[in-house]
Amino acid sequence: MARQTSLRRAAFVLGGLIAISGSPLMAQEANCRKRPESPRPLASVPYVPAAKGVTLDGEFLEEAWGQASRVTDFFQVDPQEGVASDPPTEVWLMRDDQALYLAFICHEPDVDNMVLQNMARDAFLNEDDRIEFIFDTFRDGKNGYFFQISAAGSRGDALTSDNGQRFNKPWNASWEGRTKILSDRWVAEIRIPFSTLRFGDNPMWRGNFQRNRSADRSRHHWSNRLRHVRMQSVSSAGDLDGFENLDQGYGLEFRPFFKGKYHDEVGDSDLLGDVGGEINWSISPQLRASLTWNTDFAETEVDDRRVNTSRFPLFFPEKRDFFLQDSTMFQFGELNGNNVLPFFSRRIGLAGGQEIPLEAGLRVAGQAGRFGLGFLGVHTGGRSDIGIPDGDLFVFRPNYQVSESFAIGSLLTSGNPLSDQGNTVAGLDTRYSSTKFYGGTFNWNNFLVWSDDDTLDAQGLGFGSQASYRTKHWQYRAGIVGTQDDFAPALGFIRRPGEALTSGQVQWTPRPAPGGPVRFYRFTITPSMWTDLDGNTISSRTEISAFEAELESGDQFRIGAILESDRPDRPFTVGDGVAVLPGSYDWILPVMRLTTSKSRQVYGQFTFLSGDWYDGNITQTRAEVNYRPNEFLNTQLNYIEDKGSVSGGDFTVRIERLSVDFSFSPEVSIETLIQADNQSDTLGLQSRLRWIVEDGRELFLVVDSGWEELASGAIVPTGSDVTIKVVYSVRI
Repeated sequence: MARQTSLRRAAFVLGGLIAISGSPLMAQEANCRKRPESPRPLASVPYVPAAKGVTLDGEFLEEAWGQASRVTDFFQVDPQEGVASDPPTEVWLMRDDQALYLAFICHEPDVDNMVLQNMARDAFLNEDDRIEFIFDTFRDGKNGYFFQISAAGSRGDALTSDNGQRFNKPWNASWEGRTKILSDRWVAEIRIPFSTLRFGDNPMWRGNFQRNRSADRSRHHWSNRLRHVRMQSVSSAGDLDGFENLDQGYGLEFRPFFKGKYHDEVGDSDLLGDVGGEINWSISPQLRASLTWNTDFAETEVDDRRVNTSRFPLFFPEKRDFFLQDSTMFQFGELNGNNVLPFFSRRIGLAGGQEIPLEAGLRVAGQAGRFGLGFLGVHTGGRSDIGIPDGDLFVFRPNYQVSESFAIGSLLTSGNPLSDQGNTVAGLDTRYSSTKFYGGTFNWNNFLVWSDDDTLDAQGLGFGSQASYRTKHWQYRAGIVGTQDDFAPALGFIRRPGEALTSGQVQWTPRPAPGGPVRFYRFTITPSMWTDLDGNTISSRTEISAFEAELESGDQFRIGAILESDRPDRPFTVGDGVAVLPGSYDWILPVMRLTTSKSRQVYGQFTFLSGDWYDGNITQTRAEVNYRPNEFLNTQLNYIEDKGSVSGGDFTVRIERLSVDFSFSPEVSIETLIQADNQSDTLGLQSRLRWIVEDGRELFLVVDSGWEELASGAIVPTGSDVTIKVVYSVRI
């Protein structure tokens, strides 16, 4: 009876989503189109054959730059909204057959006080002086290519989708960029090959440029003067004309790797070698195919160590390059959350922390007109030592852009990476996004998905509907996601099967008059509740930010509370073998957080929570200290401790993490991460030297080592690996 009730509810949800996603939203979109809109800014990108001779050195001595178009109309969006930018920023644009060239001239009267903290590739630029820009090459108002470059020379890139709601930072593209700091400005020269991008037949793209200036912690846009509309929202970007007759060559890239590895495990050592790689082919400017064989992930960063003190599985993000490329074309399910993901690429090639051989794979992704396509097929090898058979896994993710604001799509997966039994998942979704919805930004994501698992001989449903609305001072979120007990996507991640999460948020961010010490205040309430599908509450959590302020300096202070309840039906372990017993529990945890400005050489964050917890109490401490004296050295120390007492006993969970990164130049860096925790009594080290000869041609030297503390107190090594890997890309 419960199963029938669940099915009826799921059918009701599906019917509601179809009805809601149809007439009301489309009617709302029509209403929005009737409203007067300010014209988009327009810039032309002239064709300059001589651009091929440009040297990226920040000098601008070549005559070709004299033919570039100029973009100078920047406006401040934060802290003051809509005022003309001062000091000014210039963007120079031109192209040849094969590449787009950009120059940024950032006038700066206070060069000595610029923040220059990051030089390495793909660094997170906190308060660094930098330029960010994005291109919507299909003019679909959904997907974009994001790039950034700091005054110190750090280059970063990302894929965005759903009008900036999804952001894939680990994605890497092949492009060049150089910066130079002068007495009254800093400049950047950039070359982006068209072979790096995919684009439609329309000679007009959309784009936007943003400057982040550290002297006054301000942001400046070319297009869109509204603070609440992010630069990544490509539907509000300006127009860039002049992209006709682009040449991607033959669109072929051969990307082999060569690897040597020394493995030592307590007296047993081996010297190993391996070869593999990828072949990438641009079938058309819009569609790209990638064939991989003997895929290797030796250079991938290790996961941050965590200890699970909850009764549900932990989520670890994808970091492997092959699965990050074009990953936005495969995203389906929960938006900005990790509870219901019908497809999660970490299910491929990994099982219980063990690597599963990825012997061959094919990925096809791109767009054709209004249609988008993501296809992935891989063959994995078996691991008899852990009971994993070889198998074939498939993912198919098509979508159709009904209008600039509204899209529909589907998902189909097949295969089980842990078994030779069948598993199939099929789903439908709708996505709506507008930056002009009654003066705010509105997003709506809906999905319904079904699974059929041969191992369990069961079928089940997953569902979700999430909406958000944001204005200058207010932000609202509401949604529900959940699954039936029998929903089992073998290639997905489900945190709590058979339950539904209903959540919301109301946030008010008032700003005092300019000139004072406070930039803004923030007051937030975020309630959430997990129930079974009959509506019975299992757990709940309400986060209240009673008072939060950010100063003009960048320092932040927050006080609040967490109101939580849980109804575990079986014991679970929280640390040191201590168990929380079944029962009904309610508690309140006061919260205090202090964050110092990231523009300082030494900065950090301290969070403290202490109060009741289940049938006892807990004190949670989170401390982070960063030391960045210059753009070459970046150190971070993290300390995490949960110390508590419940009826099952006392426990202490502790994690220490130290990272030391040194960049000799934007192309050569060493990243070292040391992690330890008191539950496994192990310490791990990974040190990676990365030399980017040029994008696509890289050398890695990776050292992984581990140690264990025995009951006697002695510390002994558990093993080590030293890997040298060379990736050498050839493009035609």
